[in-house]
Amino acid sequence: MSTDTGSTLCIDYYKRCINPIFTKTFTLASGSSIECIDCHAGGPGKSFQINVTPVTDQEWLGNFESARAQTLDGVNSRLLVRPLGVNHGIGPQVFVGTGDPDYQRILYWMQNPVADRGNIDPALDTAQCQAIYAANPCP
Repeated sequence: MSTDTGSTLCIDYYKRCINPIFTKTFTLASGSSIECIDCHAGGPGKSFQINVTPVTDQEWLGNFESARAQTLDGVNSRLLVRPLGVNHGIGPQVFVGTGDPDYQRILYWMQNPVADRGNIDPALDTAQCQAIYAANPCP
């Protein structure tokens, strides 16, 4: 049994509030529209990949881990700055700024880790995730 007392991000909040951002249609300044999944729906060579319609626990975990891996640099993380148009390659700016509700939701998720003790006390992580969601529910 692991005794890891580090922290991780809440996968339940990810499922409810973060993953839906990636399938949302964004209207660009040009008037055209785009979804994150237009470019990030799997495929080799992409550092951020998401399964368009995750169903199994493994698919959800894959999406979560792909997103979580992009959060390691805090407010300078790719998950926040690339949708602002910073070093997004051919990708457009989809967040209007740091006040964008989707930007703020991702930032909140990143700034509210939970104890990584799920294999020791799953109720602890569940309670923490519920508290995080209660403090900042998504639409």
